[in-house]
Amino acid sequence: MELFESRRKKIFRGLLLLFPVFLLIFACILFVAGVSHTSGQALVKEQDALEQALKNSAVRSYAMTGEYPEDLAQLLNDYHITYDKKRFIVEYIPNGSNLLPSISVIARPGSSKGGASS
Repeated sequence: MELFESRRKKIFRGLLLLFPVFLLIFACILFVAGVSHTSGQALVKEQDALEQALKNSAVRSYAMTGEYPEDLAQLLNDYHITYDKKRFIVEYIPNGSNLLPSISVIARPGSSKGGASS
């Protein structure tokens, strides 16, 4: 039986007591990184879905009327499309009444949070 504890055993015991704390911190870091990655992927999917909906609506409009919408507002009103203007910038450049307009959707920087608005 040892009456006094060696320095090495004290350090080892201290590390054993701190191990659960380090494990908890590591788990929290992994959780936050996973949530951040998932929200980034959701934003990209939402951006792609909006762009595809706008392009499909423009083609549908051409099929029904024989010409593409003149501006974005007309397309949004005719097909009741809404999007969050705080999260996305929509660029709609008409190329004439019989050519598909150039439509692109750009995510605003720092737009990973927010609710939907029209």
